[in-house]
Amino acid sequence: MIKHIILVVLLCFFGQTVYSQTKYTYRSPLNIPLAISANFGELRPNHFHMGVDFKTNGVEGLSLFAVEDGFISRVKVSPFGYGKVIYIDHPNGVTSVYAHCSAFKGKLDSIVKLTQEKEQNFEVEIYFTEKDIPVKKGDLIALSGNTGSSTAPHLHFELRDTKTEDALNPLLYGFEIADYKAPEIRGIKVYSLTNEGYQIPGKAKYFKVTKGQFGYYVGGDLISIPSDFSTLLGGIGFAVEVVDFVDGSTNTCGLFGSALKTEKDTLFCQEIKRVSFDETRYINSHKDYVEYTVNKRKFHKSFKTDENPLDMYSCSQNNGVIPVKPGDTLAIHYAAFDLKGNKSELKFKTAVLAGSPNTTATIFPSWKYLFPDSSYHFHSDQAEFYVKEMTFYEPTLKNLSLKGTFSLGDAKTPIQQAITVKLKSSNKPTSKNYLAVTTAGGRIKPLATSIEGEWFTAESMYLGSFSIKTDTLAPSITPLNFKETDLVTTKKRLTWKVMEYQTLLSDYDLFIDGKWVLLEYEEKSNYVFYDRPSTFTGEHELLLIAKDRCGNVKEWRKKIKFQ
Repeated sequence: MIKHIILVVLLCFFGQTVYSQTKYTYRSPLNIPLAISANFGELRPNHFHMGVDFKTNGVEGLSLFAVEDGFISRVKVSPFGYGKVIYIDHPNGVTSVYAHCSAFKGKLDSIVKLTQEKEQNFEVEIYFTEKDIPVKKGDLIALSGNTGSSTAPHLHFELRDTKTEDALNPLLYGFEIADYKAPEIRGIKVYSLTNEGYQIPGKAKYFKVTKGQFGYYVGGDLISIPSDFSTLLGGIGFAVEVVDFVDGSTNTCGLFGSALKTEKDTLFCQEIKRVSFDETRYINSHKDYVEYTVNKRKFHKSFKTDENPLDMYSCSQNNGVIPVKPGDTLAIHYAAFDLKGNKSELKFKTAVLAGSPNTTATIFPSWKYLFPDSSYHFHSDQAEFYVKEMTFYEPTLKNLSLKGTFSLGDAKTPIQQAITVKLKSSNKPTSKNYLAVTTAGGRIKPLATSIEGEWFTAESMYLGSFSIKTDTLAPSITPLNFKETDLVTTKKRLTWKVMEYQTLLSDYDLFIDGKWVLLEYEEKSNYVFYDRPSTFTGEHELLLIAKDRCGNVKEWRKKIKFQ
């Protein structure tokens, strides 16, 4: 047992991987050399990147192939997220995922189109049994694309544990990518922490890291921190700004693994091999959230809070919180490594200056702060807030107002799960009313709202100020690739800009001569398009209808002759 523990620590710290010892037989999902623009675990807004992005040479329409025998278990079409996506279950208990497709192929394509026509909806989700659409390794299943929230043509590819649906790091499963580049260390921060791993407000220092002839270093190989970074119950912790690159790409990738040690102990290790979708939002606890959102820097913490459940931390002594006192000097050794064993190291000393420690007995008074391990219910005769346990990552200022204005917390603070908001209307509610939250930067976000009597209820993934809004403005519809006055066209695709200015589109439909036809929606660019069959000619009446969440409807009608 002791030998096993030592081996785990050594592997974690020195980055010597053993993953290549296990051989897998997955084929490539593409018939071009594999190159990535993003890897598994990269830091993203509110989530880890749950797969790898394979490059498609900047184009759409490349053939996509099943990586192993199995059956198509699920398919989804959406203007958001993964766009057109296929899920294939394999006998080995792994599911492969192919996202942002431009088109499906074979039997699957026919089933999706029939379902869309039957439901008269572009957005569909279909589940299959193992007998419905079996596939063999190498079968053509789709074409690559740029649908959903994708910002450029590529294949977002995932492997998941079929039973748990946890995302697995695909590069651990035999998909070879050339990589001789070590991670790049750019900066380091030291924080004053409570024993629970909470950051003490106003007590953090940033130090630039430079790459020299003999490796990475901080100025003078020394970090000095004030005496009051030491506390009666707690200590200090480190976070490192570190990114990675692979051969043949200028794209910034995420960190696979790292370890932090002192002269005596390995304090904190992490390796991102798998992530639960239920826990991916805990990225807001793993990274320095303010640095990420304000300064666009990607800091990985080498410490964690008691409530952080991510299982990527392969070793952790006292959650990475290092007890110190004024006058202490610590020798710190940090290593960052990738899946190929490429490694970068940073060695320095941390000196706690002489003076008085922070002796504050109650750093986060309960009358002023909300805590991660507690639930809350605040109410008045005009408003209510319900907060579930494990909503906050750190103690959070209440900033509570239940009269006149209705607010909770700081709009800049992220939360793990939605809070329930209820506001009472001073006027008779109508279907045109909805709840909205004013987020950081003054942006107003509409919330899916239910109305019961005089009360409006909604779930919000944002803190901030809440209010009842009214939307009486219908969406707008404007032709994009043809003129409003055109009576004749030879175009194979007709495209319209559809804009909703307050809430969200709830429906969009195209009827030709009174018959529903498939209209595709690209939410990221706010346009819809109709691809007509080559045999579709002659004069026809087109009716495009767009509706928002408050029931406001816009119609666009025109007779066009197709040639």
